[in-house]
Amino acid sequence: MSPDTARPGRRATAPGAAADRDFRRFWWANTADALGTQTSGLALPLLLLALGTPPAVVGTVAGVSAGCGILAGPFAAVLADHGARKRVLVCAALVSAGAMTWVAAGALAGDPPLWQLCAAVVVERTATSCQEAASAGTVAALVPPDRYPRAVSMLQAGEQAGLVVGPALGGALFQLGRWLPFLADALSYLASALCVAAMRADLRPRRGGPAESGSGSPTGSGSGSDSGSDSGSGSGSGSATVSGAGLAAAGRSFLRELGAGAGFVRREPFLRFVVLWSTAMSLLLAALSYGTIFTLRDSGAGGAPVGAVLAVAGATGLAGALLAPRLARALPGARLVITVSWLMVAPTLGLALTTQVWAYALLFGAISLLLPAAAVVLQARALEVTPQQLQSRTGTVLATATGLAAAAGPLAAGGLAGTGSTGRTALCCCAALVLLSLWSTARAPVVLRKEAP
Repeated sequence: MSPDTARPGRRATAPGAAADRDFRRFWWANTADALGTQTSGLALPLLLLALGTPPAVVGTVAGVSAGCGILAGPFAAVLADHGARKRVLVCAALVSAGAMTWVAAGALAGDPPLWQLCAAVVVERTATSCQEAASAGTVAALVPPDRYPRAVSMLQAGEQAGLVVGPALGGALFQLGRWLPFLADALSYLASALCVAAMRADLRPRRGGPAESGSGSPTGSGSGSDSGSDSGSGSGSGSATVSGAGLAAAGRSFLRELGAGAGFVRREPFLRFVVLWSTAMSLLLAALSYGTIFTLRDSGAGGAPVGAVLAVAGATGLAGALLAPRLARALPGARLVITVSWLMVAPTLGLALTTQVWAYALLFGAISLLLPAAAVVLQARALEVTPQQLQSRTGTVLATATGLAAAAGPLAAGGLAGTGSTGRTALCCCAALVLLSLWSTARAPVVLRKEAP
C-alpha cells in the first residue's frame, strides 16, 4: 500500500508542529515507561534472590504475574478503540505507579513477604498490559502511513535507550538501597501519565470506513461514543424491562468486539506470520535474559555486573533500532527477516559455552543489535495493513501472544537453571532459533511479497 492509498476511514492526522509535539510527548511517555520498567525489572529478581527465593520460584513469580496481567489487555483494547485511549493510558500508568510505590515501601521497611511482591507485580503487570494495548493504535492516530517506519524506529530507539540506562541504573540503585529501583519505576510511570495527559491530539479512530465495516467487528453502530446515546434513548421508560436483554446484548457485542482483532489477524497471512515470529522471539529473549541473570549470579557476579551486561545489550539494541530504517530501505523485507533470524543463532550458541561477564555482554549485545531491524520492518508493515479502528485490538493479539511467551521465558529459564547446567537455557534457545530460521526462510518470501513503503 502506498501512502496515497491509505484505507478509507483513517483519521486525518494533526498537521505540522502540533502533531510533532504530540508524538514527542508520546515518545517521552513510552521512553520513561521503558526506563522505569528496565530499572525495576533487574531489581525484582535480585530482590527475590536476596530474600532466599530459589531461581525456579523467581521465574514462576515473573511468569505468572506477566501471564495474569496479559488477560486484561484485550478488554483495554476494546475501550481504546472506542474512544477511551487517552484515559486508559493515563489511568494504567497511575495504577502501575501505585503498585511500584507499594513494593518500594515494603523493601524500605525490611524484607517484604513474597505475597506482597507477587500481588504488587500482578497489579503492575495488569495495568501495564492495559497501557500497552491502548498504545497500539496511538502511532496510527498521530503520524501518516509514510512515516510509520520512522515512528516505530524512534519508539524502539527510546525503548532500547531504557535498556541501556535501566539495568545499569537498577543495579547501582539496588546496591545503594533495595527499595530505590522500585521508587524510580513509580516515578517513571508518573512521568508517563503526565506526558500522555499533555497530548492535544484526538486519539479516537474515525468509524464507518468500508475497510473497517468488513472486519467482522460490530462497530458500525452501537459502539464507542454512540453507545451512550443508544442507552440513553431506552432508559426513559421500561428500563427494568430492557435491562436484562440489554445486558445480554451488550455482553454479546463486547465479546464480538474482543474477537474482531483475532479474526482480522486470522484472515491476514502476513499478520499470522508476525504473530508467530514475534512470539517465538519473545519467548527466546525472555528465557535468555533470565538465563543470563541466573548464570552470572551463580558464577559470583553481583548486581552491578549483571546490570552492565544488560545495559550493553540495550546500547547495541539502541544502535540497531537507529539503523533499522536504513537497513529496511537497503534490503527487501523478507531477506532482512531471514538474515536476522539466522545471524542470531551463532551468538546464542556462544552463550551456552561461557560464564564470563565480558563474553555475555558481547554475545547478548550482538543478539540485541540484530533483532530491531526485523522488528521495525514487521511492525511498520503491520500498522499499514491494519485499519485504524482495529489497531488496538489487533495490536493486543500480538501483545497477548508475545506477552504469554515472555511470561513462559522466565519459567523455562528457572526450570533449566535448577538442573545445574548453566548453558542449557542458551543451548535450547539456539536449537529453537534454528527451527524458527528454517520456517522463516520458507514463509517470509511468501507473506512479504508486497513491501512496506
